Amino acid sequence: MRAPFTLRVLAERLSGKSLFEARYYRESQLTRLANLFAHVNLDPWRGMRVLEVGAGLGHLGDAFAHLGFDVTSTDGRPEHVEAMKARGREAFVLDLDTTGVDEAGDFDLVLAFGVLYHLARPEQFLRSCGKRARVLLLETAVCDSTDPVINWVSEPGGWRGKDQALSGQGCRPSPAWVEQVCHDAGFDSVRDISSPVGNWVVGAFDWEPRNTGEWRRDGVNLRKMWVCEHAS
Repeated sequence: MRAPFTLRVLAERLSGKSLFEARYYRESQLTRLANLFAHVNLDPWRGMRVLEVGAGLGHLGDAFAHLGFDVTSTDGRPEHVEAMKARGREAFVLDLDTTGVDEAGDFDLVLAFGVLYHLARPEQFLRSCGKRARVLLLETAVCDSTDPVINWVSEPGGWRGKDQALSGQGCRPSPAWVEQVCHDAGFDSVRDISSPVGNWVVGAFDWEPRNTGEWRRDGVNLRKMWVCEHAS
């Protein structure tokens, strides 16, 4: 049984440990990677340069680095980038609301887990990925709507906002909105690989569509994961 989002997360954040080392955060990284690797074949992507965006401390990118990929990680907060550099990772500051992925360098695969819904300009981000990336691995919180809609939300700053929107404005798009924009951005294949494998204590991929418009149900965030690719 999942604990209420606010109580579990608040307890973790008040524990004194680094946000990115909190148990629920580490759990989310492991389960989402497990879901991804259960649904993809990495071999066709060998040799691709990987750009991890909204990386936090770069733990998701670490998994790709350990598998032999050339990974560069980015985050909008300089302190996170310095922490990654301190442990030997290639990293630089990238504010996705002001700079497109297509302007960030020569990369083939973009790893964008848990960042789209923190952006004030999510459509511009996805379109920039379509210009540069051959593959986009995308995971985000979403709202429960069958229509292509997007909800704008305010996100906290201060100590509560170290993993939130840089601008203070985020979004909760519907799955239909994400898929429409990804296709419009030029991706020929937009494949939903969401499954219960990716679930963690405050995130669910196997939620039942009810067309309510909500993005949190019973204290758990509604999530989706896609593999977007250009045709060879």
